[in-house]
Amino acid sequence: MTLKEAIKLVAWATANFPAMQERDMRPTAELWHRMLADIPYEVAEKALMSVLAKAKYFPTVAEIREAAAEIINPQLPSAMDAWGEVARAVRDYGYYRQEEALNSLSPITRRVVENIGWHEICLCEQPDIIRGQFRIAYEQYAKREREEAILPAEVKQLAGNRAKILSLVDKIGKALPGGSAGGISNG
Repeated sequence: MTLKEAIKLVAWATANFPAMQERDMRPTAELWHRMLADIPYEVAEKALMSVLAKAKYFPTVAEIREAAAEIINPQLPSAMDAWGEVARAVRDYGYYRQEEALNSLSPITRRVVENIGWHEICLCEQPDIIRGQFRIAYEQYAKREREEAILPAEVKQLAGNRAKILSLVDKIGKALPGGSAGGISNG
């Protein structure tokens, strides 16, 4: 999104809040330009309109990013719907066709299943327990995905760089005699 487009969005938001019309909105436009830069203008425009339709106060970057995330990534399936995917995959592919089964799952469901273990799910003699474990894990993954969808690209990049650095510290630590990073902690 360009600064000119951000100025246009701020102008629309200001038009919706007459008390804001006497203020200098340039800092707001600059902030929106920076914080919404990774969102396509058309999506940001729709997100702002959605926020303005419900807003009682001037829209925040967070509200616009949340609305944009809903437009870009519509609601994730519920944990029970995702479990239904898993049950179908177990029925259709069974224990031995793990790769085909995993490929049949939605991305988030696949990550949860890989975390729990395909074979563990297939061999579990107490489906209520594994379903409960799946539900808890799925809800955590879904929450994280929703939160990450709201973050600006530069913040995601910083988080990714931090993860790479911590991974490197861990590898170096394992290579040291005694297998420790010499007191370096990644927490």
